[in-house]
Amino acid sequence: MWYLRRVVGNSMKPAYRRGQVVLIGHARQFRINDVVVAFVDRREVLKRITDIKDGKVYLLGDNAETSTDSRTYGWVQDRHIVGKVVWPKKRQRML
Repeated sequence: MWYLRRVVGNSMKPAYRRGQVVLIGHARQFRINDVVVAFVDRREVLKRITDIKDGKVYLLGDNAETSTDSRTYGWVQDRHIVGKVVWPKKRQRML
């Protein structure tokens, strides 16, 4: 299954810019540096996986100054991930 999503905000700059459309593919296996859409606090967020432990993922935005991410809301259960960005693929940001 595929989903189109529009990037909201600047938390993933420079990899993804506000207003950009991304294609999300349904996936159940994730790796560090995958960019995913997840449900957090009843809303969708687009973030990068930076750590995985015991069925939970740690999500960070590439633009730390403007990102509300796992530093605020903590680890996210992997079952809350909708899917990962499959297009456009961007080089991973060095974290």
